[in-house]
Amino acid sequence: MKKLLFAIALFAASACAFGADKTMAELNPEFEGRMKAALTENSLALFHFTDVHSDKVEFARYCEFYKTYERYFDDAVCTGDLVEESWVNDFDYWGGTPGHEKILIALGNHDALLDHENWKASYNVWDVNLATMGETYNKFFAPFIKDWGVIYEQGKTYWYKDYPKNKVRLIALDCMLRPRRNAEDEAAQLRWFKECLMGARAKNYTVVVAFHFPLWKSEALDGCIFNWKNKPDSAWYECFDAYQEAVDKFKKKGGSFACWFGGHTHWDYTNVNPEYPDQISLCITALTRFKCGCMRRTNGTKSQDIANALIIDHDSHTFKVVRIGCDIDTEGVVRRTMTVDYKTSKVLEQE
Repeated sequence: MKKLLFAIALFAASACAFGADKTMAELNPEFEGRMKAALTENSLALFHFTDVHSDKVEFARYCEFYKTYERYFDDAVCTGDLVEESWVNDFDYWGGTPGHEKILIALGNHDALLDHENWKASYNVWDVNLATMGETYNKFFAPFIKDWGVIYEQGKTYWYKDYPKNKVRLIALDCMLRPRRNAEDEAAQLRWFKECLMGARAKNYTVVVAFHFPLWKSEALDGCIFNWKNKPDSAWYECFDAYQEAVDKFKKKGGSFACWFGGHTHWDYTNVNPEYPDQISLCITALTRFKCGCMRRTNGTKSQDIANALIIDHDSHTFKVVRIGCDIDTEGVVRRTMTVDYKTSKVLEQE
């Protein structure tokens, strides 16, 4: 009997120590105050996470967090890699998770891969085993996109959404189009993107783009602590130079552009391409702690989860990042908040 009582006490102590029953909201009690301080009357707030990789347990935590604090956000966006490696992995978890209908999707590279056998040995598999745009639309968009309130074309894996009160246009792009494999789809997306930019300029809206990959040839934003010490590998992304060029022309004609935001790297990066130094790319590490590179993640503590509140303010031409969850990297660098002037690409405040 004493052994049984000891075992029960030990289990209870362990559960308490590791916060086994605590939700993401409970582990971040300071979040509400930080958001109240960061928001302005007309700012747009997005709940951003990425790289789920079939981690249904963590995904459910994020959906519950968003439901708890939905009043502080205008939308929630997941920037891709919904499946572990490829289509052979679980995606049924998404539709089976309460709150999934509130999460907007931009596709990642793994979401276009049909069969990941031997993919680590050769990048050529991404050409051989890529799904078509129509196939990825049917799998990842068709069951859900009607709930997002976005402007889209059936069968196309890109979309946009306007927020008139905030004067912001959110654009989501498909990162896995390749001219050598999907030349027509690639050309169509680029034309569509340029039209979206022109439409935003006509309305005097600031543009923010959800895009899974970091920018090509990117370097760390000067003085920014939301960065890992190594630069991200960007060998795949040269075909998206045309998209940065389109944004550059948009800005030179008077358009307002806040940033690109995504993931893919499984590290924190805030980067710019030196050829387009006024276009900032925000990459956040993976939702799943099992694939997180640079952050100290411990189950049952605040660091179990990691997401950003991305706040766009058209009036002051700034964006703010409020970190939710894990905010200390493996070398002890703290990353909690950041404010950037997106017209000058200057960090104004950070801690």
